[in-house]
Formats: sequence, structure tokens, C-alpha cells
Amino acid sequence: MLDLHTSSGEFAQELQSTLAGVLPGEFQIVSIAHHDRFVVRPDGKTSAEQRVPLYVGGEHLADLGVQIYLGSDSSGRFLKAWQSRLAVHSVLDRTPLFRQEFDAAMSLSAPMAHWHVHADRGALSHLLGRSHAIRSEAVKKPHDMSSLHIPVGGERFRPCVEDFLEFLVREFGIDHEEDWQSAVLEGRERWRRLQFRSTVRDLQNEAAEVLAAHGWELVPPGTPPTTGPGVLSRW
Repeated sequence: MLDLHTSSGEFAQELQSTLAGVLPGEFQIVSIAHHDRFVVRPDGKTSAEQRVPLYVGGEHLADLGVQIYLGSDSSGRFLKAWQSRLAVHSVLDRTPLFRQEFDAAMSLSAPMAHWHVHADRGALSHLLGRSHAIRSEAVKKPHDMSSLHIPVGGERFRPCVEDFLEFLVREFGIDHEEDWQSAVLEGRERWRRLQFRSTVRDLQNEAAEVLAAHGWELVPPGTPPTTGPGVLSRW
């Protein structure tokens, strides 16, 4: 069975290595018991302190918030991220600029993995306002763009922390370490391999069909595998 304490600590060390390989500055990623799970995040007493500083030209302009809630999967053998929250906050105010969130227990009314963008645009407000007038049960906050849940691939194919970091470097010009790309590529490859393994466990019949078509000789288990719940249909 999974040793959740040890596995969560190892995950925190990997995240620390990735972030430190990309972002300059002093910060520490920790793993802290949270009910029956562990939360991996920057160390700090307050929510404002639990962030990684972001610099442009040495000037502290924003902060990166990271929270990943870890537990065991349904089999009790593998580490699973049940929730994750990535957010960029300007130093000018407390409201985040944008957030990327994942919640495995999300209700069907919203996608499990999604973006929130805290911004405004007249044309979008007009669309939401007119939609609210016609279907208020669907569009509840027509003047709040951040209330939209923008889907990004579900549980298995959602963006990883490394995608978020590269987005900050390439699109916002955030200060970075010289060899930042190596840290991003290494972390992204590790993430995608883990996600691929999870997907294969969810879709064993499909994986077996592909391998057999490429010459692998496979013996099915005595008990027919079942598809992971919602893996093909949940948004």
C-alpha cells in the first residue's frame, strides 16, 4: 500500500526542484498533513506568504500561488492529486489575475480542470449580459468574467505546473534561471509519463489493442479490466 506521508514529501521535493530550476528567489515547498490527505505548497503562515515571488528585471511584480492536495487513488496503491490550484497575483491588489484549478470531485456543472481569468472586456460582458437576461440559470454572474470555468482537458490531459511556468516565462517575461528550459522539460516529461500510466490503467483494453497492433503479445487478466469512472466522458 502507498505510504502517503513519504510519497507526498517526495512530490514536494520534485516540485521544489522544478520551481527552483525555473524561478530565482528564496522559497521552500513543503508537504503538510491536511485531514486524510497532504497539501503541497510554499511554506508560510498566511495565505499571502504561501506564494513564490515573481520578478521582472529584478522588480517584484507578482506572486505565484501553488496548492496541490494529494491522497491515494481508489486502489490505495498510487499517489493522486485530488485538487490543485495555481494562481498569479499582482503585488498591487489581492485579487488574482488568473487561476488554473482542478478538482476531482467537481460537480457536473463545471469542468474538473479549468481556467479562471480575472479581467474584463466589453464585448464579452455584452454577450454574458444578454445571455443572463434569457437564461439566468446558466449565466449567474454576467459582469464577472472570472466566474467562467474555461475547460482544459479533464483529469488526465490538463496542463501541468511546468506548462504554467513556461507560460509565465514566455508570455510575461518573468525572470528565470539560465537553464530554466531543462527544469521545465524534465518535469513535464515526468508528469506526462505518470499521466500516461494512469490513463493506461483506466483504459486497459484500448492500450492492449494498440500494443497488439504493434506486435506485442499480451495475456489478459482473469478478471476483465474496467474503464476508469468518467475518464472518457467527464469534462
